[in-house]
Amino acid sequence: MTEIISITDIVQDPPKDYFMPSIGERTMAFINSQEKIDEDSKLTIIEEAQDILSHCILPGNQESITNIAVGYVQSGKTLSFTTLTALAADNNWRIVIYLTGTKTNLKEQTSSRLRQDLLFDENEYYKIFTDPSISDRNRIKNFMEIGQEVLLFPILKHYKHINSLAQIFEDPEIKNLVKNFGVIIIDDEADQASFNTFAKKNAGKEDWEDDDFSRTYSAILRLKKTLPNHSYIQYTATPQAAFLIDNNDILSPKYHTVLTPGKGYTGGKYFFKNTECNLLSIIPDEEIYHYSRNPLTEIPASLMEALRQFIISVAIVVIKEKRQPFLSMMVHIDGRRDTNEIFEHWISNNLQYYLEILRAPQGDPGKDLYIQSLKQSFDSITQYMENPPSFEEVLPLIPRTILRTQCHLVQGDSENTIDWNAEKGHILIGADMLNRGFTIEKLSISYMPRTSAGRSTADTIEQRCRFFGYKMPYIDVCRVFLSAKSKDEYTAYVEHEEVLRSSLKQCHTLAEFSKHSITMLLSDLLNPTRTNILSNKLVRDKLIGWRQMLSLDYMQENKRLCVDFLSRIESFIPCGEYGNEIRNHRHALVPIEEFIKFFREFKYMDVPNITRKIVTIQYLQYIKDFENIGVIDVYQMAYQTETSRNLRSRKIKGNKPNNLQAGRADNASYPGDKEFCSNSVVSVQFHHIILDDPGLQYGKKDLFNLAFYYPLAIGEDFIRLDKPVEDDDSE
Repeated sequence: MTEIISITDIVQDPPKDYFMPSIGERTMAFINSQEKIDEDSKLTIIEEAQDILSHCILPGNQESITNIAVGYVQSGKTLSFTTLTALAADNNWRIVIYLTGTKTNLKEQTSSRLRQDLLFDENEYYKIFTDPSISDRNRIKNFMEIGQEVLLFPILKHYKHINSLAQIFEDPEIKNLVKNFGVIIIDDEADQASFNTFAKKNAGKEDWEDDDFSRTYSAILRLKKTLPNHSYIQYTATPQAAFLIDNNDILSPKYHTVLTPGKGYTGGKYFFKNTECNLLSIIPDEEIYHYSRNPLTEIPASLMEALRQFIISVAIVVIKEKRQPFLSMMVHIDGRRDTNEIFEHWISNNLQYYLEILRAPQGDPGKDLYIQSLKQSFDSITQYMENPPSFEEVLPLIPRTILRTQCHLVQGDSENTIDWNAEKGHILIGADMLNRGFTIEKLSISYMPRTSAGRSTADTIEQRCRFFGYKMPYIDVCRVFLSAKSKDEYTAYVEHEEVLRSSLKQCHTLAEFSKHSITMLLSDLLNPTRTNILSNKLVRDKLIGWRQMLSLDYMQENKRLCVDFLSRIESFIPCGEYGNEIRNHRHALVPIEEFIKFFREFKYMDVPNITRKIVTIQYLQYIKDFENIGVIDVYQMAYQTETSRNLRSRKIKGNKPNNLQAGRADNASYPGDKEFCSNSVVSVQFHHIILDDPGLQYGKKDLFNLAFYYPLAIGEDFIRLDKPVEDDDSE
């Protein structure tokens, strides 16, 4: 039995400037009903719900706010906002609205979870109205006037459904009642459909009153307008859109909470950065279906391999070992209905053929060939199993396994309610209905040839990763089949995601983060989000090679910082003797965290340098945390001139010091400043220079400027919005 948590077990020291929600009967009843979650995870879930609720508008206050909760794909965001619901109920909030996603299956999934998780033991804490219409107005008003229940409204994220709810709250009597109610709107998969898709178009207009709004965005604005007191909470695993939209947009978040995945979570890092086991299989380009570019006429060999591995894994894990009650397979091709139907036909026919060929008499050449292919698939799927059964033990189980495997064509007009326990294996074929938010129970094999011809959108492809989740009990039989292009894209996304989460965790508020969110490390393989929701142009650049960060800004402040930082380095080593103190340098390997601490305080006023500073800090933090590179190579150029005052002299050009780095000597006695760097770690040169200014404004003033070298082997790309950024001490 799961240990029961008591209220006194939870630390509730309130931070300054906002209230700390109290943990009451409803929260404890819900959290203790989650028997599969360990005690530490329960505490984390409650603490994060407290953090979210602490930034919400208190009941009775006539204000509104937008905040965001950032999780991983398939990591338990529903559990988080259900905990938030119970916690809100304990703190006198009376209404919770859920924008459940754009697909009916997701709405039904969320509604079912709410009923299962909150309406247990016949409690009367809550009343659920799923997709209410105007005909429900009087019942809702009666519950608000007489009842004590917290009213829950799961609705489809579609303008018609949102407008229907807004119409109810526009009723004068209901609107008057709502004034004293605390209201929370939970936008699940908040980056999908919610934002204004005309933002890019509007950016070219002179008058904001002429702006156009997409229908779902308009409906959300209408709903928010009807609620005098509300907090709008965005839940998403892909927050790029929320952070890149105009900060003045009503859906731009103010506060953030980074959600912690539970124990046993297997996400992007596990599948795409795993050095211990390889769970990925590459689909050859010639086997990637496209209705016009590559209209396949028969089932691809890679799909047959995936099918065999799935059948064998079900036979072992479900039927023989009874580790799991069932397993699932996902086949995600493209968004075309006819394509999905073709693949469903191929899969069903192949399963039927497997049954027939296994019934053939001994010595049948087709049977022998198929058993041989089964043996190869068996060897592949069992390579990470501890003490796997023999192939001879598993082979007799294959016919029964196929009989107990059901195919599901999951499309817009299909019946998407699946009785998971009805069979031992489930194969789901579809596209958009299998995207974001939809949970495929016990998914083990994913076949995903879907890919774009050009640059993919980061948040879109990440939301297709239904194979993320809590899979450790059967991770040994989990496999992902995808194109080489997709593998590279997902690997790049994982790096971007970890940098983004790390940056968020280091910021106490989104006000602090938001001025930097317009700059993100992101591979050239990906776009961060769809461009039609961005009012500013995306600009791309690279962290590769030498970049001089030339500036006349904050000369004295930056000088003091540099002198102090360099004076604390005790491990300097001379770089060689070149017969001239101006050419003699020294260097030392310095912990990245120490350099970041220094560099955060270094100030610039111009956009290029501010941007480079932001992404360099993000990049250094990333390589430290995820690439096990813990040092930066610090070079103090012409260090012997510090005592003689014979500093290198530089003229001013374009309101900046001229080229910092001295070139190669003609007689080859000096290799040039750019040769002083490392090819395995980031290098930074400190140049202490004196200015030669004929105009006397800066004449004879000395300052420090920096030059960075980003080795090609560990170089990264970044994107930024083409809009001003500000630098200050709060980074």
